[in-house]
Amino acid sequence: MKQGVNVGVKGRQWAAFTLIELLVVIAIIALLIAILLPALGKAREAGRDTICKSNIRQLVTAMLVYTTDYKDKFPPNLVDAVDPVSNTFSMMWYDVNRIGAYLPQMDDSNISETNTRTRTVGGGSMRCPNHPDAGRSYTMNYWASSAGKWTPGGTGIITYKPGGFGTESQRGRGFDSTVGESSATMLMTEGWGLYFSETITPRRWFTGAQVGESGMPGARFGGGAGVSDFPGQWPTNALEMGPAPAGSLKSYIPWYRHPKRTSGVREIRGAANFGMADGHVEQYTVDVLIDRATGRSTGKVLWSPIDRQIEPFP
Repeated sequence: MKQGVNVGVKGRQWAAFTLIELLVVIAIIALLIAILLPALGKAREAGRDTICKSNIRQLVTAMLVYTTDYKDKFPPNLVDAVDPVSNTFSMMWYDVNRIGAYLPQMDDSNISETNTRTRTVGGGSMRCPNHPDAGRSYTMNYWASSAGKWTPGGTGIITYKPGGFGTESQRGRGFDSTVGESSATMLMTEGWGLYFSETITPRRWFTGAQVGESGMPGARFGGGAGVSDFPGQWPTNALEMGPAPAGSLKSYIPWYRHPKRTSGVREIRGAANFGMADGHVEQYTVDVLIDRATGRSTGKVLWSPIDRQIEPFP
């Protein structure tokens, strides 16, 4: 048998690959991988975007079904008010006694059984795949709440619609499912994980009940000086935000998730998904929603029906 020649079936002969030929094949494979990996990454990111949008669409649909049972009104967001259903404290849109009647409970680790606050719904359609360690990734526009403030009154409480308490009328006005410009009016959005799970470790992170109460419309998106009222245990949420001292968050919207990035997560750049009051979902970049020169909202997404009056669009 000659050196460098293999004898195959029925006496056929095959020449062996030379070193040069092997190196060429390896180089071609490496080139194909280099070309395909970015495409695969984009396809994976597009898939996560689709899941996030689908989740918000499910939440918006559940909220709209809720309004058919409650005379066009969305759920309330009343901190520390006694929930008459369970005699626990707080009545929020994501409670088991509110949206829990329309969505399945997938992660109940937010509130422990010994906590006197009302249990909340998490997991499943509440989780954005680009939100690290998420228990709940979405939150409600404050101005859509059927009640946002309360005071003691007689044998119960007196509740106030957004815009009807103190100086709130200078920042917005509450609305229900009959709102005009419903296709541009925000109902649900992505939010920061401000509160950690009480019953499971490693911790999962849950959004607060609402966003948009403070500041002007543009500032809520991160325009100008932004906003700074962020309660919760979030300074210890190093995975999502990195070291995040008080005052370091300037937007109600976590712009880092679309496309997902792991550095500069608090910077005002990127995109987010928004569920509108008419039931559809849109993704917008921050530069579509704010005018960088003035810090004002462009009006593409409205927080309340009087955005134009309180902050004329550029």
